[in-house]
Order: sequence, then C-alpha cells, then structure tokens
Amino acid sequence: SLRGDDNEAYGKNETGSIALGHAFDRSHRVRLSYGTAFRAPTFNDLYFPGANPDLEAEESATVEVGFSGHYQYWFWDTAVFQLDVDNLIAWQPAPTPSDPFNWSPMNVNEARIRGLELSAGFERDGWRGDAALTLLDPENRETGNRLQRRSDKTLRLDLSKQVGNWDFGGTVVAEGYRYDDASNDDRLSGFATLDLRAGWRFAKDWTTRLTVANVLDKEYSTARYSSSQDLDYIAAGRTAMLTVRYDIR
Repeated sequence: SLRGDDNEAYGKNETGSIALGHAFDRSHRVRLSYGTAFRAPTFNDLYFPGANPDLEAEESATVEVGFSGHYQYWFWDTAVFQLDVDNLIAWQPAPTPSDPFNWSPMNVNEARIRGLELSAGFERDGWRGDAALTLLDPENRETGNRLQRRSDKTLRLDLSKQVGNWDFGGTVVAEGYRYDDASNDDRLSGFATLDLRAGWRFAKDWTTRLTVANVLDKEYSTARYSSSQDLDYIAAGRTAMLTVRYDIR
C-alpha cells in the first residue's frame, strides 16, 4: 500500500507498506512485513496549555518477521519486530516558576523499539484459553535509556468456558516496571490484575453480562502527575458493570 500526506506545516510525505507470506503446509506459515509511517503533532501537542509549537513530525519504519502454526484444537504464533522512530513525540515534565507541575510534549530525536511477541491458544469442548507474552526493548538511542512510561514485558492470560446459555471467564494481565521520566530515575512498580466475567443468554436475542475488573482491588499506576510530590495517576480499583444487550437481526 502507498499513501501520500500533504501537510501545510510539515510538507509532503509518502509512506507505504508491503507484506509477504508463505505457507509451508496447511498448518505452518511464515510472514514478513515492512512499513513506514508519518504522524504530525496533534492540536493538543501544538496549542494546548503546556504545548510545544516547535514540535517536529514523527517519521517511523517498522519491520516484522513472524511464524505461526494452526492445528485442530490449538495454535501458536511468534513474531519479532523493530520500530525505528525519528522525532518521537513524548510528554515530559517541564516545570515553570508559575506551574511546577507542567508537562510539555518534546521530540525524542531517535528512538528504537525492539520486541518479541509469543502467543498460543486452544479451543475444545466449550473451553477456550489464550496466552500472550510481549517482551520489549524501548530505547532512547541518544541516551541509551528506556523510553518513559513503557514496560519491558506484558503477560496476558485468558480462560473461558461455555455451558449451555451461560459463559464464564477470567483474565490476568501482568506488566513489568516502567520509568515515568526520560532520565530513568523515577520508577513505577509492575503490577498484575484479575478480571472476571459471566454472561447469560436468557432469550433468543437477549444477553446479560456481569464484569468485575480488578477483582483483587490492586492499587497501581502507569503514570505519575508529579515526581517531586509523589503524586500518581492511580488506576481504577475494583469495578463492577452489569449490561443487557439486544441483538437486532
């Protein structure tokens, strides 16, 4: 695919992508893809209070190689990728005398994110399970530090069961630690959460579902409002939601 952007502030930019795949047999397949991208700063990046009108646009290139296997009851997939970004836009602390808590978007001249993704799953006799692991090396190539607010590992496990008109399931998500600042001095701890759900199709086109997120009421944060004041953006605690759905056929 090919795309052309003509931005009044950032000029003309051509981007594109290409993907190739090969099936060795009915179960195994290899794939290769390469793509480039362009992203201009948003209105908030440029003009919102605390914004930066001198931002440059992001330009990136991604390459990925993957291999997968699909069988009667289960599958697996693995992929390695590398994303190189010039002028990555990242919000960083920029305190001023009038606003010591001010944040402002800034360009990271050269960033590189390397990653490995592993996933597997099965489905049989009403049971379905999925597991996914992502390992990342998000690097500011100028400083050698990790890019802020990015974990280096994420694990997701999901298990569900269908019993007649009922379905039950649970999801565990675990993420490693991350740094809130570009200098990698302010570390935010990793965390793990558990979500549970249950659904009931009580009529032909009607379903009700109860979902409880963060069942163990884990307190965690993926971002900090102020390092000096130790003020975090605390994620939502235990949350329950009951929904009723009608499908129009």
